[in-house]
Amino acid sequence: MSAGETPPAERPDSGSSRLPDPHAPEDAPRAEQPAPDASTSAGSVPTQPTAPGDRDLPWKATAERRDLWGPRQTALEGTVHGPASREVSAPRPSWLLRLGAPVVLGALAGLATLMVVLGAGLGGPVLALGAGAGVGVLALGGVGAAVNRPRRARHSRPVLDASVSDGTREVLERILAADETTRARVTELRPQASAAAAAAVLDDVDSLLTRIDALVGAEQLQGMRPSAGEVTMLEGIATRYVPDLVDAAADILGFLRTFAGSAREEALENLAAIDRQLAVLAEGVERIESDLVGGVSHSLEVHSEFLRQRFADQHLDPIIDV
Repeated sequence: MSAGETPPAERPDSGSSRLPDPHAPEDAPRAEQPAPDASTSAGSVPTQPTAPGDRDLPWKATAERRDLWGPRQTALEGTVHGPASREVSAPRPSWLLRLGAPVVLGALAGLATLMVVLGAGLGGPVLALGAGAGVGVLALGGVGAAVNRPRRARHSRPVLDASVSDGTREVLERILAADETTRARVTELRPQASAAAAAAVLDDVDSLLTRIDALVGAEQLQGMRPSAGEVTMLEGIATRYVPDLVDAAADILGFLRTFAGSAREEALENLAAIDRQLAVLAEGVERIESDLVGGVSHSLEVHSEFLRQRFADQHLDPIIDV
């Protein structure tokens, strides 16, 4: 080597090419380095470069840390009930009442008819037996239909937590009261909903009210301020938008009972438009549901703009002022 030349850099004969783990404790023992191959000299350069996967990067997770990240496989808790279970359906009378009451009342009605016909001399035994059997069958069928008719599950009012602020509690109480009033109005309109489209509208109103009540019972919504966009929008939907649509549907139901032909077809088209407007409101409620789950909050103007955009997408001219 001549004077004045800088000696070439030599590969260090100790140390490791693996970067340290920043999460490892300082007093943890370090892994021993493998002994150098005898066929490779200290100053030689390895012919094969180090593969990227062989280098333990600082952010690379260990097996212990990966166990803490993913979803934990834990056993489900709770009780599974069948569709006919009383735990998930409306309570029904016992089978003894549903079967025994029609038979007993039908037999009593038939026997009473038989005695009246024979006692009053209205006919002979054959006529009396026929009349008694007919009255008994009618009584049995009527009582059986009344006892075994399908029952609607009783709606349970959401419970407001004691920690809810007074302002928020007042707004939520108004929402629940409006839902109860609208639900009672829907029950009154049920007998008039002979058309399938009318029954579908009332069913959609019931479904929307149930979702609104479920949101009122959510802990996330109860913890919001009364001026929050989600609370204010729900109040508008429950106290103004849905009642207005129900009033319009009630007027159309009256038209359907009195008009026929082209006027009836136009009324059915208007009823379908109301149903589509209810679907847009349901989308607004669904958006609030997803925002609460995701921990996102929007202003009232953002929610109103969402409804206006959805009405425009559906080419609807809403009867409600969003």
